[in-house]
Amino acid sequence: MITSKQIGAVTMIDHDYSNGDNVGLMYLTSDLHIDSVYCNRDKLLADFEEAKNRNAYIMLFGDIFDAMQGKFDPRRSMDELRPEYRKANYYDIVIQDVAKILKPYAENILLISPGNHETAVLKNASISMIDRLVYTLNLEHGGHVLQGGYGGWVRINAHRGTHGGRHSVKMKYHHGFGGDAPVTRGVIHTNRQSVYIKDADIIVNGHNHNAYYVPIVSESLTNNGTVIFQTTHHIRTPGYKQEYGDGSKGWAVEKGFVPKPIGGAFVQYTLVDNGLRKGKPKELYADIRVAPHIHSPEYFDI
Repeated sequence: MITSKQIGAVTMIDHDYSNGDNVGLMYLTSDLHIDSVYCNRDKLLADFEEAKNRNAYIMLFGDIFDAMQGKFDPRRSMDELRPEYRKANYYDIVIQDVAKILKPYAENILLISPGNHETAVLKNASISMIDRLVYTLNLEHGGHVLQGGYGGWVRINAHRGTHGGRHSVKMKYHHGFGGDAPVTRGVIHTNRQSVYIKDADIIVNGHNHNAYYVPIVSESLTNNGTVIFQTTHHIRTPGYKQEYGDGSKGWAVEKGFVPKPIGGAFVQYTLVDNGLRKGKPKELYADIRVAPHIHSPEYFDI
């Protein structure tokens, strides 16, 4: 049984597997830009449907909205505004529509956090789109969605109830920062984050619409002199916006950006008993496996 709650910057997930359900599955993604004409909604909905069918809980790490067509946004373009959003109450219509699109997956969505597109709207128009989206999914569509920050932690507290044994899976998330990173794809951030983020099993970023999975192993020494190793799974999710198009026009082409993949990543953790140790309760550890879920973009004329 899995329950969750938000405590400050930490999303706490309680996984009681005393009934034998020792496997948890997450679908991680970001940069959906659902309201954009460039969003590949077909792939997005197919991936969410797969996550739902596999009983995965979904986490969305920023830029759920594109939201660049508001009155105060210098990036606005009528060519990139969906016809159904051409209303005076633009932001309200966008939030309501995105909530309807996500409605079938409301029970699977565990966490939504803002990205730079949402913080830009908050700054320029004093509207918190993530607040409103989470409220709508929970109140109107039966969700139990938690709201995270631009960065934060997810801690999965796994245990066997009264049978003893406990283990935490710790994931650090950040929507992302920096530019397009055409050479490194942002992979250099794995080394930077490894310096100041300690004891994370998983570190996930989005933002630059690139994708990678880089496991980094660190070595340490216990107090009793045993050498131990820890793997941190670095993940970057690309999202679902295809603004490169056919490479002939548009802001991304003028800036010299390159075609980007779309998708996210499935992360499975399996809780394993380590056996009895001198009469003490069983110890647990988590076997973590990352499966990037990546597609090539599909050109469609807007």
